[in-house]
Amino acid sequence: MSVLGIDEITYGADDLSSCRRFFLDWGLTLVQEQADRLVFECLNGCRVIVVDSQCSDLPAAIEDGPTLREVVWGAQSEADVQRFAQSVRDLPGFVQLAGEQGGRVGCTDPNGMAVRLQVTRKRDIEIKDAEYNTWNRKGRIN
Repeated sequence: MSVLGIDEITYGADDLSSCRRFFLDWGLTLVQEQADRLVFECLNGCRVIVVDSQCSDLPAAIEDGPTLREVVWGAQSEADVQRFAQSVRDLPGFVQLAGEQGGRVGCTDPNGMAVRLQVTRKRDIEIKDAEYNTWNRKGRIN
């Protein structure tokens, strides 16, 4: 199975205004804003979602206060997602959700965290950075 990395994380929070400011200051793009939910996107398409802690559709918290509620991993293909579904089908909290790109599957890990897998939404990016030198790279000459 080819899991490529984290595609999405969801936090439960009490102060969405402060979270909004924090993630915007951090450089993420706010792509959706509702009274109880903020959706931010990274340059590569991965998302950070912040939801009011009192929302009923939010996975259970693993600790008191604002905290991570769900981690969604990106897989290379739908076949990878289906193999994962078969291996976690009998575990606590198993879910199979329809949605974009075929949906997602998941379960609750031993710590109580909601863990999901979907076909990755991550896209390649090209970033231009400043020229710099290191001990083994001499890219900048002046």
